[in-house]
Amino acid sequence: MEEFKTPSPPQLHSDDTPKTSRQVREMAKHRSRPTRQKYRKIAKGLEALEMKVAVQNARITGLEEQMAQLRRGKKRKAVPNPNRRFMALAEALATGEALPDSKEAEIEVDVDEEVESMIEVGVGLEDESDDFRVVTKHCQRTRSGREVKKPRRE
Repeated sequence: MEEFKTPSPPQLHSDDTPKTSRQVREMAKHRSRPTRQKYRKIAKGLEALEMKVAVQNARITGLEEQMAQLRRGKKRKAVPNPNRRFMALAEALATGEALPDSKEAEIEVDVDEEVESMIEVGVGLEDESDDFRVVTKHCQRTRSGREVKKPRRE
């Protein structure tokens, strides 16, 4: 007598696996009615997942664009303009303003808003003494304008 063997189901490879609802519906053709209904439910669920993935991908790309806009650019070291003092002097001469007195002068040097130095040089009256009085203030500030208590060593 011949033995009947049940045929093994066809091997499905990853290339044969349906990835879209259209492919699932194509598989449902030429099947029985209850099988087609099950395939229809599977296709409907797959469509919902496809929509969800598409919405999430659109959201991710939008957020990546926002991050690219908000990301700070590369920091560059600010180079102070050495001609700033001379430009201010030229403007003062052009407008006809008086230059600072030689008896008491105040020179202010502003370097990139981070380091602020002020030197005051005062000359005492001739009848008091011939000594010069030099007062030096050195005040460093942060970008926000707060005064630095302990400046860096250089």
